[in-house]
Amino acid sequence: MVRKILFGVFALLMAGSLSAGGTSESAQPAAGQTYNLRMASVVNAPHPWFDAANYLIQEMAAKTNNAVQIKIFGGGQLGTDQSTFEDMRVGTLDMVMGGATTATPSVPELGILNLPYFYRDLDQFRKVMAHDGPVFRKYREIYEQKNLGVRLMALGGGGARVFSNNLRDIKEPSQLQGIKMRVPNNPEDARVWSSVGALVTGMPWNEIYPALQAGVINSFESTFSSFVGSKLYEVAKHVSNTQHIIMVSHFLMSDITYKKLPEDYRKLLDTASAEVNRIFTDKGDELDAQFISDLQQKYGCTVSEVNKAAFMAAFQPLHDELAAKGGAQEILKLLRQERDR
Repeated sequence: MVRKILFGVFALLMAGSLSAGGTSESAQPAAGQTYNLRMASVVNAPHPWFDAANYLIQEMAAKTNNAVQIKIFGGGQLGTDQSTFEDMRVGTLDMVMGGATTATPSVPELGILNLPYFYRDLDQFRKVMAHDGPVFRKYREIYEQKNLGVRLMALGGGGARVFSNNLRDIKEPSQLQGIKMRVPNNPEDARVWSSVGALVTGMPWNEIYPALQAGVINSFESTFSSFVGSKLYEVAKHVSNTQHIIMVSHFLMSDITYKKLPEDYRKLLDTASAEVNRIFTDKGDELDAQFISDLQQKYGCTVSEVNKAAFMAAFQPLHDELAAKGGAQEILKLLRQERDR
């Protein structure tokens, strides 16, 4: 209750302070008016989310003559995925770069996005996640229909997700039996990994490092970028190159913030979001290639190639079950149509 009251107070303060002297629907920026926006991320650079954020920071500053100033706070400085989502809803945080399925508690339909071994290659993924395509439009509509106070600005890639642990090299799904594993807080991920015998625990990203140190978990899955950016190579030396998911990332914005901006600036953000989509995917792929080498040569990790056919045989049959669990059968149909066309 106290948290809700504080959110309400902060929302009122933000409504008055975000654009001094401006109205919420002003069509043109007032002379000399500036907008200082905060963006959150749970990871640190180097990461595709930071590349996308830095592009957005520079683009908006250049196109608005420095009237829009965005600052990114990484490493979970501003909170967890769940808390920053709630902060955007009430306008106490402006933007987030993160993983799309972390918003599953509020948008269950997102859980279907990270299906294991769903795409043949990155070209299929790009086609499905096109910024002007039906999948992005569908998810934007879902956000709007739920009236969450959070605006979906872009979806895109973020690199391939792999399995890591602090026990041993793992190459077969049968070796996951009984291993203590962190998964994101959504039921789809929990079902995928428990299906091969892992003992799953949902927890925020920034709790993984201490949980590995304490023995609460022994394993997790992530992109190479997140693994390196959060220095998880210090506490988990064994990486299995499963590449089971091409991660879906999102750029979210508080609807309160968006509506406080002049119309011209909103249009600039909308245009820039298409480039965010591309950067997410391209930088994710680029950094994957770089970090496979870095993990072995700089950080003393083993990167094992796995029996991918066995992992595919275990995970691919779950696609329809996972869609049904989240009530996302129609979205799965749309994903398949776009992938296969």
